[in-house]
Amino acid sequence: MHLINKNEGKSTLSDSIGHFEDRACKTIELEKLLESDTFRSKVDIRDMKSVESRAKEFLLVANARYNSGNISEHELAFYTCYAIENQVHELRWSNGLYDEELQPISDAMRNVEKKYGLKEGEFWHVSDAPDDFLQLAAKYDAVLEKKLLETFEEFDAPEMAQLYREDPQKFKELHSIGYSSVFTKDDNSRLLALAHIYELEAINASKGEAYFAASVMLGSAIETRLIITCINNKSIVKEALQRLGLSNKTLKSKNPLTWKLETLIDVCFEAGWLPQFETEKFVYSRHAMANFLRSVRNNVHPAVKLKTQNGLSFGKEQYKDVYHIHQLLTSELNWPNKRLSELQGQS
Repeated sequence: MHLINKNEGKSTLSDSIGHFEDRACKTIELEKLLESDTFRSKVDIRDMKSVESRAKEFLLVANARYNSGNISEHELAFYTCYAIENQVHELRWSNGLYDEELQPISDAMRNVEKKYGLKEGEFWHVSDAPDDFLQLAAKYDAVLEKKLLETFEEFDAPEMAQLYREDPQKFKELHSIGYSSVFTKDDNSRLLALAHIYELEAINASKGEAYFAASVMLGSAIETRLIITCINNKSIVKEALQRLGLSNKTLKSKNPLTWKLETLIDVCFEAGWLPQFETEKFVYSRHAMANFLRSVRNNVHPAVKLKTQNGLSFGKEQYKDVYHIHQLLTSELNWPNKRLSELQGQS
């Protein structure tokens, strides 16, 4: 028999209230930082101390924004790298602050170039460079990497240094998503970034055995990629709409972003982007597969879930269907498809 702890509900409520009080305090701290004269002042990129000081202020604001719930860990990673790597580390490198260790390597690399008859201003492609030059280049890069990690530590970002060392793929993923979030402005590029984020979320959810959540994310990723395909092929889509008898009045909008997933699937099928395929044993319909994915995605709504399926859970074998449908659909659509299996490290 389960005994109910009477204090448990009070503790949970107290934690929630405490969370939002902390959020409010952190938001006030952020507003004060943003209004400060030092943050608003211009920085002299010729003055190393000025750049370093501004980088510290930039990091204070970035961490304050993260702690107030204003940005994600992806954006925090990007801002941290921008301040430390792009502002401080690269300027130190270009201003010769690392020359004590780098110059001897540079001199040795130049000697190798002369040895092989390379003239001033000429260079090798990586595939053409001799081994002794490549070894020196790797040594040069290793020094730069060591200096970067030291700069992360110096500017109080040891967790980024640790991630860079121990999980470079995760580091790259955080930075890439953060960069897209900050700088991507046009709808097409934002949609591409969003589809990629959905697919990464699906990977992370499936690794945690949250197969329903992973499937919903893949359904959203397919919807996003169908939208992209329609936006980028307006004349083909217009012809498909005419054949389907779907007028602007019926759709209520010319913008594929506003269409239902069912409409997107029908249009993309009519346009030839979801063809059936055959094996020696069976004929498979990508149109039907896309609609199956739509039904799974729609099951996130409680009323739909109760109405359409007896079981309430969603397991690994069911997720496998969704995963491979995603692969089969994206293999035919007209954009460079980064295979989910490559991201996920599975066949």
